[in-house]
Amino acid sequence: MQGEGSRHLDWSIFQFRWQPSAELALVVLTWIAVVAGLWTAFQGFTTQRVALNFITFGPISIFGLGVAVPILLIIRNGRSLKAVGITSSRAVLSIALSLLFAVIQYTQTMAGVGLPALDRVIPLVTMALAVGLFEAIFFRGWIQLRLEAAFGAIPGICFGSLFYALYHVGYGMAPGEIAFLFVIGLIYAVVFRLTRNILILWPFLTPMGGLFSNIKDGLTLPFEATYGFLLVLGLMFAFILSVTVYMRRKAC
Repeated sequence: MQGEGSRHLDWSIFQFRWQPSAELALVVLTWIAVVAGLWTAFQGFTTQRVALNFITFGPISIFGLGVAVPILLIIRNGRSLKAVGITSSRAVLSIALSLLFAVIQYTQTMAGVGLPALDRVIPLVTMALAVGLFEAIFFRGWIQLRLEAAFGAIPGICFGSLFYALYHVGYGMAPGEIAFLFVIGLIYAVVFRLTRNILILWPFLTPMGGLFSNIKDGLTLPFEATYGFLLVLGLMFAFILSVTVYMRRKAC
């Protein structure tokens, strides 16, 4: 009976492997490119040069380098969007768990802070949604799943979280903040591993965490920034839809 029951358990999370591939070099290169893009936007152009800062941050870094490039690399190798966590598999379960975790997160974070005026909240919400989708695809779907395939689930979670924490160097964050973000990265990585579907993280869980951090830190954005982040979200959705249509036609 014990052996029969054990066959129904997923023991793969405890299995370590050593199967590095050339794709790991692409993971590192795309990560470096994203960090360089963010550093250029926030440390080079800074927020004083609004147009250059936004273009480098939004369309180039989080959409182009963080979403479009990994997806193109995946389909170039003949794989579907499922390889980066974009899938209908376990979608209902993912959304249900995301809502549950988001409620728990809300009680521990957002419930304890006062919301600014609506015209100040809306641009922060759109930014959290855009950055949250980028992070779910790039760090969980692209980096974590590649690391897991090469080394196993636990190393994938740990090293993926390290990549996530260190990428905040591009924003100019201090070492103490980066250490805290490693812990946050571990939490999100474990949650993603439950279904391997980005819907378990986005649009509820990770955007709420980002929104809380931005409000707590006193970040303010002009309302016009809303249109910019909606544009970035639109680019992401349009690109994913185009790839989906392309893959379906190719399969016919």
